[in-house]
Amino acid sequence: MASVPVFRKKVSRRKFIQALGLFSILGIGNFGLFGCANPNQAESETLEGPGLGQLARSKGRQYGVAAQSWQLEEQDYAEVIRVEASMLVPENELKWYKLRPAQNAFDFTGYRRLAAFAQANDMAMRGHVLVWYTGNPDWLTPALARRDAAMPILKRHIDTVIAETSSLIRNWDVVNEAIDPESSRSDGLRESPWLTALGPEYMPLAFKLAYAADPGLTLAYNDYGLEQEGSPANFKRTATLRVLEWCLKNNAPIHTLGLQSHLQAHRPLAAKEFLAFLREIRGMGLKVSITELDLDVSRLSGPMKERVEVAQNYVRVYLDFVQLDAPVDMLLTWGLSDRYTWLREQNPNIAGALPLDRNFRRGPMWDTLEEAWLGV
Repeated sequence: MASVPVFRKKVSRRKFIQALGLFSILGIGNFGLFGCANPNQAESETLEGPGLGQLARSKGRQYGVAAQSWQLEEQDYAEVIRVEASMLVPENELKWYKLRPAQNAFDFTGYRRLAAFAQANDMAMRGHVLVWYTGNPDWLTPALARRDAAMPILKRHIDTVIAETSSLIRNWDVVNEAIDPESSRSDGLRESPWLTALGPEYMPLAFKLAYAADPGLTLAYNDYGLEQEGSPANFKRTATLRVLEWCLKNNAPIHTLGLQSHLQAHRPLAAKEFLAFLREIRGMGLKVSITELDLDVSRLSGPMKERVEVAQNYVRVYLDFVQLDAPVDMLLTWGLSDRYTWLREQNPNIAGALPLDRNFRRGPMWDTLEEAWLGV
């Protein structure tokens, strides 16, 4: 394999991609580290100056964070969200298991807390998620056993949720994670209660129902692991293209592909394949958004601070790839501070996963997003 060029100075996005010759980018792992940052760099500054949300708005873009309603009870955290974000995404509060305690009941309590915070702080909101294979209440699968009951259940849910949220939420993840690299199906679809109940048609149906509930919404298909090198990601990219093309041919109103972007710095990024995939997605008339960005450096070697600094090159390359042909107008991180990242469940000592550290100071990813995404 050709070696990955070493860059210790900034170069233009296009020159950088051209210099790679479209070979795969190695995950950092224990390989030679390209463009290493100084490990003795000073600690991150406290929140001074405009946040990423304000900077993004000045360029006609949106920067958002996922949050849970209970997190807003911590006043310091609520304040940094207010400073940094121009968009808020309910991390769990719009998932079925939170909204639907019983088949004939809806509970919007958590969502309404987040919505009140967003309104008070002039934030937009984004919806996550209308249809997912998991995160469902116990009553759902038995209720879907009768095919003639499945469609009314789905329609009632989408109609009710959009009626509740449409004054604030204009952009939705409609279907989430429907492709499975280990699927035994020829179409690559993941087993789910919806697939069992309605067949593959559940995907275009969900988009059509959301559009019918509010034709002004922007509707996304959302998935993870599309950026990596290797057979599982190749399978997933191919299946995603086929499924989205099929949905569009069946008149599904899909507007956006959401790249979850849970980046793993030890895994190689695909170059040629990922760029070709993005071009095909955009060739279908779809936009591309980054919807759940965070960074896992847990499998790199060396002190945590050095891992975080070095891994910023991984994030920069990823952002360069995604934006090579078109800017990304919406970028969301899956949380804002390392204090609350889901990655701590697997590694309590993780750092650098999100723009702010555990003490709510701006860290290396904040700087990376400012420079590599917003070009500030």
